[in-house]
Amino acid sequence: MVVYHHYMQIFYNFESKTLIGSIVSTRGSFGVDLFFILSGLVMYLVAKNTGTTATSFFVKRVTRVIPAYWFYTSILIVLLFLYPEELWLTSFNGETLIKSYFLVPSQNPSGIGIFPVLTVGWTLILEMVFYTILAISIGLSKKHSILICSFIVVFLSLSFPEGNIYSTVLGGSQICQFLFGFAIGFYFKSDGFQKINRLFSSYMQALVLLSVCLILLSGVLGFGLVQKTIAASCIVLSCLVLDSKISYSSWIAKFLIKSGDYSYSIYLSHVLVLGFLLHLAGNDFNIFQEVGILLTLTVIIHYVSSFSYKYIENGSFSRFLKRIFIHNNTVKNMKVNVVNKW
Repeated sequence: MVVYHHYMQIFYNFESKTLIGSIVSTRGSFGVDLFFILSGLVMYLVAKNTGTTATSFFVKRVTRVIPAYWFYTSILIVLLFLYPEELWLTSFNGETLIKSYFLVPSQNPSGIGIFPVLTVGWTLILEMVFYTILAISIGLSKKHSILICSFIVVFLSLSFPEGNIYSTVLGGSQICQFLFGFAIGFYFKSDGFQKINRLFSSYMQALVLLSVCLILLSGVLGFGLVQKTIAASCIVLSCLVLDSKISYSSWIAKFLIKSGDYSYSIYLSHVLVLGFLLHLAGNDFNIFQEVGILLTLTVIIHYVSSFSYKYIENGSFSRFLKRIFIHNNTVKNMKVNVVNKW
């Protein structure tokens, strides 16, 4: 699912004028909705893990997000000096640059709206806000963290004052998509999921879910946030339903799993690689040239992201932060547990 989202985003940003480009340009952004719901599901499972503490949760999220994001933001800044005409869509000044690095909402000087220098980082701003709320909720009550987090997210989305630069994040409806991931996680771990599986075959459930998804994606019922949220939830649920039917020993499955590991770097790097390719080749292609460019783009991004995953996402900086914060917190908890036992 993660792979599907990020490669969809690549093709969405390609912005070609052929039939393929037209279809993807109108539906490609759906990958973001899918990612938010999938992220909510993963965070539900992480929060329910007995070994998760507020500190370990937050540090792991930060060390997962920040190193690669800083790396690609820095590369983009260099490219902005080298190719200002090709990268006219984004810009920065001293203030917005600092805010971009720390994922604080700010108006992009290019005039495109509230976007960091690396524009795809707008989704990371929402992610980090959600992670922060969930970390606070875990700190308040591990047992009720999901409920507390859900309440805070809904309360902010309904009551946060409009007209503020932060209202697009804290007062927007899109942050509530994470809660649909929570709901899917709750259902997946409940007895209801097993009961439904006994009543209906996995393939029948997946067929119904994907049929609903296709109807919603067709746009016959509109294509707003509600439709995209339900469609994305159907995709995530169908994958969970079919999980037991998938053979993970095949080379295709192994390749997709590895691509899933690279997905975050794929998401961050694709804008830079795409910009470089379009600088060399332009974007006026016939459909055959377009397919060739997209395949080339996909291969290049795969190898760039594999390097990024190994040396940036899991590099020394990320390991250092985890070792300092998580190790110290673990030792502290062990001491507290020993004292309590005595």
